[in-house]
Amino acid sequence: MRIRLAKCCLALALAAAGCRTQSRSPTDPFAAQSSGKAAGIAQRNAPNGQGVQQASFQKPEYVPLPGKSVVGMIPEYNGEETSESDGKSTWEKTLETLKPSNMEKALKSAVGRGPDEQIAQENFDKGEALFKEKKYDEAIKHFKEASKRWPDSALQEDALFYLAECYFFSDRYYSASDTYVNLMKKYENSRYLNDVVLRQFAIAQYWEQVAKDHAWYALNVTDKTRPYFDPGGNAIAVYNFVRMNDLNGPIADDATMAIANYYFLHNRFEDASFHYEQIRKEHPDSEHQLQAHLLGIRAKLRAYQGPQYEAAPLLEAEELIEKTLTAFPAYQLKEERERLVQAREAIRFERAQRVFQSGEYYYKIKYYRAAQHYYRETMRDYPDTPFGKMALERMEETKNLPPVPKDYFKWLTKLFPTDGARR
Repeated sequence: MRIRLAKCCLALALAAAGCRTQSRSPTDPFAAQSSGKAAGIAQRNAPNGQGVQQASFQKPEYVPLPGKSVVGMIPEYNGEETSESDGKSTWEKTLETLKPSNMEKALKSAVGRGPDEQIAQENFDKGEALFKEKKYDEAIKHFKEASKRWPDSALQEDALFYLAECYFFSDRYYSASDTYVNLMKKYENSRYLNDVVLRQFAIAQYWEQVAKDHAWYALNVTDKTRPYFDPGGNAIAVYNFVRMNDLNGPIADDATMAIANYYFLHNRFEDASFHYEQIRKEHPDSEHQLQAHLLGIRAKLRAYQGPQYEAAPLLEAEELIEKTLTAFPAYQLKEERERLVQAREAIRFERAQRVFQSGEYYYKIKYYRAAQHYYRETMRDYPDTPFGKMALERMEETKNLPPVPKDYFKWLTKLFPTDGARR
């Protein structure tokens, strides 16, 4: 507001003194002046080496029309100056310039290390020659330089891939994996996708094996084949990278199965069950289908914590057993078929125990009517289990007992009646 008021006062003062000002209207044909960069491009592109000669114009002075206020000619100021070309304010342009990435580019350009396709190509050619000679450590610096000197190009894509390959073949797996990830971030549809997922899968397998001998918290600063810490967690991250970047690829199901098995072996049965289910649903033609069904059943059964806890894993396991027995013929299941039948009976036993335990809960607090409800359900649905016989005995024991315990605080209820008891 102060700037706007100052502009108005300045315009009035100039008008009173008889001064004349120049127009800054966007329609003024002399307002646009070519920048030095644009002039240089025009000169280079001119035929016969003749550049565009800029004429020097004398801008006409603006004389206010009679009856019009000079103040009305001043455009309103809204607190920020905008550019007609891109619509960005001065503040937005300043912030854009001050970004670390842009400042780094400006600094590199200032010291002569900005983008240069010729230098990038020369470094790539040198790196490729060294790569063929298996001089990977020497080739790394050339591929790095090629990648930096010509960004956002096919040349950079090639350089990043060969840089990762150099790390891979020189047994620097953590750097290799990191570079493969950067390559796929910049070039999602890279032509090197198939090679990248195969390399990453091999790295993840190696780290999974290493994790058996090294604790996740053990810091590593000497072995370049391993990450700095937690090789198992890094293996899972790389397996997930393979899954997400090649959902329908030839080893996507292998990566998912590897994750599920890792979680199963580390007693993370809910996570394992989730990934086995991913194989069953997303990879119906996978060679891991049978194992995903069988191990999925085991994971769900081990995730079940007893009759006092959630019954969902138990019910899901029972449903999966029925699907497995239906989907796979006996010759394919072999001895697993008998184990599945036994598991189904064990689940039925657990379900009977859950119902009977509910009755026992009410039996202990002397709500015999509620307890008898669960005893009847046990007798009806699971008569051939031990709990069916125990429920029958409880029914005989409680048939003459009061349905609810005696209320020793009846006087307190009358003194402070509930909303339903009030008239």
